[in-house]
Amino acid sequence: MGAESQQGIPAKDGKGAPLLGDHEAAEVQTRFWRNWWTSLRLAVSMVGLLVSSVGNTVFFKKMTNSMPNYGFYLTQISTVIYVPMFMALAGPPAFTKLHINLLPKYAVMAIFDGLSGTLMVLGGVHTGGTLQVMLGQAIIPVTMFMSAIMVGKRYHILQLTGAAIIVLGLVLAKAASGSSDTDDVAIFNLIFFMGLVPSAMSSVYKELAFRSFAGDLDVNVIQFWVSFFQIFTNLAGMPIYTLDVLGPQKVPFNDMVQSTIGGNRCLLFREDQIVDQCGFAGERTCDHCEFAWTAVLGYLFFNASFNIFTMLVIKYGSAALCFLVSTLRMPLSAVAFSCPLIMGARAVQPKMSDFVSLGVILTGLVTYRYGGQLQHRRQLEPCSSFSFRRSPSMWFSPSSWSSPNGVVNGTRRRWKFMPMFVAGNLGLQPDFVLVPTVENKYRSPERIRSDMYRRLGVATKSPDMEMTLEGGRL
Repeated sequence: MGAESQQGIPAKDGKGAPLLGDHEAAEVQTRFWRNWWTSLRLAVSMVGLLVSSVGNTVFFKKMTNSMPNYGFYLTQISTVIYVPMFMALAGPPAFTKLHINLLPKYAVMAIFDGLSGTLMVLGGVHTGGTLQVMLGQAIIPVTMFMSAIMVGKRYHILQLTGAAIIVLGLVLAKAASGSSDTDDVAIFNLIFFMGLVPSAMSSVYKELAFRSFAGDLDVNVIQFWVSFFQIFTNLAGMPIYTLDVLGPQKVPFNDMVQSTIGGNRCLLFREDQIVDQCGFAGERTCDHCEFAWTAVLGYLFFNASFNIFTMLVIKYGSAALCFLVSTLRMPLSAVAFSCPLIMGARAVQPKMSDFVSLGVILTGLVTYRYGGQLQHRRQLEPCSSFSFRRSPSMWFSPSSWSSPNGVVNGTRRRWKFMPMFVAGNLGLQPDFVLVPTVENKYRSPERIRSDMYRRLGVATKSPDMEMTLEGGRL
């Protein structure tokens, strides 16, 4: 009788055998804890992304408040710091597997990113923190416009409605004096807004750049060369700081070297360089170098954390969660800018018009996201005339899809949207690049054996299987 019970046959005393054997029960428990651990890491990553995104926004403004006269220096230092990091991540393949024909594409990306960073840092000097948050949401309609022109992308009617509501919120913000910050200057608000245009063009171009490339690309190699070329883009952007339209913030070209030296002394030695004939109407902004190093290091820390947590959220969740967090960043950042504990004497209490504008823009964001979901469902319909391709600009998880010539000489080309670091600017939305990966069509004997074991429910580790993250290798 005992033997029969152990084999799963009901015993005569009415007690049945266990529903799961020891092996199955252990596997279920292992799966439970694995899912729990993944969910915990996703939750921690999302909280980290939200905190770092708000910190990135706040310290970007604190950095320009502390060093308002050294925009070129700030743009350059926030770019240079990433070059050795990406070189270390890419390793020797950054040079040994370099495709010379791709260098012009890297340079174009650098031009867009560098110009965006230059305009945002320069415009951010006289653009209040709350207004920066609101103007930053214009990246959505600007990206939609660029996508429609450059890619021919079509959007759901609710996405178009959401973009229109966002624009309405921005108009209301400026019509009601936009922000309570008295430091707002219209020309600098315009310069900050203009920084969104190259940022949007960069996002769209990164979906197009490598579609004709037949090889395999490492995103870290791309990031290294883009950041490297971005240094020279920043140098080429020096004449922007000499424009007469900047008024007292204009820096003559002959003074650019001296301005860079002054930026070093301000950051490293906390020495105010501009203390005379400053601070009043029609004059330059005075330096506040005493705590400049904390603002700059804080921005660099939160900027790096923002990019890292973006990758972690995509790894354990999806890109849609990243965009959800970026939506939540707007109201939380507005609250942070009004908090004296965070902004000190530069804290600005928002007016009712600010709350109204934020509410309208937030409504536009929610409408846009819901329209994106409907657009995705439409693309999944069998009779849909849309090509089955999703992209981050649709606010969905990046996905892989085979090219029309999927299998060539035993290899299959697949495409992935991989997240990239946002260097030198505010990082208004997660940044992605569409890259091809080459997969071997034919499986090795070990891979075939591993797949067979997996179908039988026996866990094994395939020696030729490499886990990858949409954004880099594990």
